[in-house]
Amino acid sequence: MAVAQVVARISLPIALILGVALATAAPVAAGETASQFDRIEASATSKIGAPWVHYAKGPDKFDCVGFVWWAYNEHGLKDKIGGYRGVAGYFKWFKSRGLVSKTKAHKGDLIVWGRNQHIGIYLGSGMAISALVKPYGVKVHKVKGWLNIPFKAYLHVKITR
Repeated sequence: MAVAQVVARISLPIALILGVALATAAPVAAGETASQFDRIEASATSKIGAPWVHYAKGPDKFDCVGFVWWAYNEHGLKDKIGGYRGVAGYFKWFKSRGLVSKTKAHKGDLIVWGRNQHIGIYLGSGMAISALVKPYGVKVHKVKGWLNIPFKAYLHVKITR
């Protein structure tokens, strides 16, 4: 019986300390373990091979603008890119905020090619994902030297990486 009393006396303070520690710890919401970029990338790459269709915004067919918008909108992040716009609209929106450059790309930034002819998402290591015209559809490809139109700029998106 003496052992039971000792265990009870030690257990109670330990239980109280653990209870206080757990009660004051910040809760982790579902999905917080993955960064915003990780979630965007997972959604975007899940659509590899989906066909290109002019003006399509998904979920199974896309044009380049619709694909970018869909990937961000899927996670409630459309405001991070200014909503749904054309390529020139995205370029102007980011430029007016000082978020356009030809260097220092970060994963999840948008990429514009040509004279606002095409847009995609930067994945890192010189690679992008975008919805290309037939026969390709959604595809991972190089940022430079693959589309036969010149790289224009990175549009820097403020997301967690």
